[in-house]
Amino acid sequence: MNFLKNPLVRAVLAVAAVAMLLYMPTREFLKITFMLGIPFIFLWGFLVKKRRYSFPWITSLALLLLIAAAYGYLLTQLPERIEVRKIVSEGGALVAEGKYDEAIKEYRRLEKLGQTEKMKQKIAEAEKEKEAALLLDEVRQLVARGDIEKAREILNSIPEDTRAAREAVEMKKLLQEAN
Repeated sequence: MNFLKNPLVRAVLAVAAVAMLLYMPTREFLKITFMLGIPFIFLWGFLVKKRRYSFPWITSLALLLLIAAAYGYLLTQLPERIEVRKIVSEGGALVAEGKYDEAIKEYRRLEKLGQTEKMKQKIAEAEKEKEAALLLDEVRQLVARGDIEKAREILNSIPEDTRAAREAVEMKKLLQEAN
């Protein structure tokens, strides 16, 4: 155990621990473990202090078994949840890059995992972002041609809850200053 006192070994272990926390499957596992581990430890301490086979002891034991079963169930569902999060994350990154069709293609993978509702929701969001980006491009073209009134109309039609809306607000300000 003297090797653990070596500062280099400690630094390597610290870097390894941080790297594991950056890895999504590790974070998901730890989240489940802590969410169910804390009540488990509390109930275990309660169980040990109670007289065996008393009502509180039996209740604690039943709750412990329920938590253990839930933990096992959640661990069996963990790979699927990780894959869903990965797909949603990658799709979100593609939307942020403006690659809407690729994001929609990525979101369609959710259907294979039985996440049809989530797939529909994410595809609708990507299509909304795509439409808003197209409207913004149209506004840029109109401004370049000098058709400011038409550009303002289209700017007002861009949905506020899209990425393009932020740029649209800036364009509105620029158009107002131009007058």
